[in-house]
Amino acid sequence: MANHNPKMNDSTAVSDFSVDGLLNLLRSQGMRVTRSRRGILQALFKATRPLSLQEIQQQALVEGGMLPDYATVFRMMILLENLRIVHKVNLRRSCSYYELTNPSKHYDHLVCVECGKVLLLDSPCPVHEAQERIEREFGFTGLQHSLEFFGKCRECSSGVSARVAAQVPA
Repeated sequence: MANHNPKMNDSTAVSDFSVDGLLNLLRSQGMRVTRSRRGILQALFKATRPLSLQEIQQQALVEGGMLPDYATVFRMMILLENLRIVHKVNLRRSCSYYELTNPSKHYDHLVCVECGKVLLLDSPCPVHEAQERIEREFGFTGLQHSLEFFGKCRECSSGVSARVAAQVPA
């Protein structure tokens, strides 16, 4: 996952990492705040795992009361990615998955190769020190990384093949 630098670009920093704070950031960038954009951000903040564009679209309907069209969700993810508010997560799937780039947290992922379940690892990143050394040694700035572990979850390893609601479809 990303290095969670709170700087969004060279001139914009996130001081309030919340739906309203990010909506204010969008306003400061000259963008209108629509129900669709609010619903998309609310969906991302409530997510407990990375979401596909289609899942973001459906959750935005639940959260914002309005179904944004797929193109709106796609453009919003590109915008948020450029502002370093979201990032793509490699889940070895045919579509892209996104999650918030929370400047105060770092998540790596465990992905079950059999049922598709994704677990967030909310623990110290095992490569953080190596990343800092690489930045110093090679003179890179804003270095980011993504760390996903792939294997079989406990249920799939034990032969229990119940798909769980909190997993990413295979």
